[in-house]
Amino acid sequence: MKLPFRSLVSRLVAVGLLQLVVVAGTAIAIFVLEGPHDPALPSDFLDRETRDQLEALVDKPAGLQAKLDELEAHRIDVTLYDGERQLLASNVQPSLAIPARPPHDRPPPGAPPRRDPGPPDGPPDGPPGGFLMAPHIMVIPYHPHGDRGLLVARGRPGAPPGLAGPILALVSGFVVLVIGALLVARWVLRPIDRLAKAARALGEGDLTARSRLDRQDEIGELGDRFDEMAERIAGLLASEKELLANVAHELRTPLSRIGVALDIAAEGDAEAARASLSEIAVDISELEQIVDDILGALRFALGKTELPLHRIETSPDGIARAAIDRLKSRHPERALVPAIADHLPAIDADPMMLRRVLDNLIENAHKYSPAQAALIELAVFTRGDLVVFEVRDRGLGIAADDLPRVFTAFFRGDRSRSRETGGVGLGLTLSRRIVEAHCGTIAIASAPGVGTTVTVEIPRNATEKPVTPVAPKVAP
Repeated sequence: MKLPFRSLVSRLVAVGLLQLVVVAGTAIAIFVLEGPHDPALPSDFLDRETRDQLEALVDKPAGLQAKLDELEAHRIDVTLYDGERQLLASNVQPSLAIPARPPHDRPPPGAPPRRDPGPPDGPPDGPPGGFLMAPHIMVIPYHPHGDRGLLVARGRPGAPPGLAGPILALVSGFVVLVIGALLVARWVLRPIDRLAKAARALGEGDLTARSRLDRQDEIGELGDRFDEMAERIAGLLASEKELLANVAHELRTPLSRIGVALDIAAEGDAEAARASLSEIAVDISELEQIVDDILGALRFALGKTELPLHRIETSPDGIARAAIDRLKSRHPERALVPAIADHLPAIDADPMMLRRVLDNLIENAHKYSPAQAALIELAVFTRGDLVVFEVRDRGLGIAADDLPRVFTAFFRGDRSRSRETGGVGLGLTLSRRIVEAHCGTIAIASAPGVGTTVTVEIPRNATEKPVTPVAPKVAP
């Protein structure tokens, strides 16, 4: 299961959320730095103390004007009238006019008059006071020197918010989005470009080209798959080169011997030429075997042919003893210890194909057991409904790194390609094909310096689908 924010989609979503947070934070910061807009003035924006100050400064024009300017800075317009409703002073142009009483503020018919300043056309009696004529407009009586003057005040609401803040926030958000898009594009496109360069280099023949993307998302997985593909391609090409080298080496020796025999025959020495005929026959047989192995392996690898089997009721004892006789004829100095159980059941198999499997296994045991005194064991026994062929040697063994690849076509653990350990690396590949065609399994247990044991299990009645072969394993 992928961890959070490991996939490419989740990371892109996280980047988008981060951008949103940055944009919102930028807008809040701009709002805080710009400061709040002036709120609207309350309905009693001109308090009693201020009115008393204005009343005291009526006879002091300079002080009155200064106070009016101060009020104007606080968004309060003031116009003073005397008892005759003549303009005394004002901090706004044009001066505020004395408004008429609004209809809703007049007393109903038959009600006693209210004791308030009243409209300018009839100064009221009673204690001084004021009334609100409209939102942000106040008409207040005052008494300079006992006279009935009138003060008209108006509060100005704060200026509406300007466009500088929203524009700055918009520009900042755009910059954040552009930077985020560039970073995301660089984060996504750089590994893709690196992968493209590696693919281009591999296509041009550089088998060492790898993406080597150290990422835990989908792009990293794509890079890993590409590197695995490149490794397989490099391995296949290396196997092909090794095949050519092995084939050239294997064909050179028998062809050279044949050429020597023909030279002897050309010299007229019939007796020597006759003595070489048996060796030529062996060499030709070896050449045919190599060519058949190569062609068969290539056909199977391409999936163009099925392994032909000629099944008959076959005795495992006979197959094993034929393989033993072949080893003795080819390598009489090699000691082979048979351990064949009595009363083995017959199996439904192709005897020639199974004998070829045993020939390959015994030949490998001989090749990789340099000491001539080292014994080779061939055991044949039953295990349930299976007939088991087991070839054991005490030779060089197989390295742990090479063991999983021994069934790969053209693979050879010994790269020396000496005559004693020659071959093109197809014996085990073809053996596994033959065993699987008989619905059996083949497994290898080996350790360097200890030896190798190959186990082949064949069912008595091979009518079921071939089972999956057991993976090679290192012997403890």
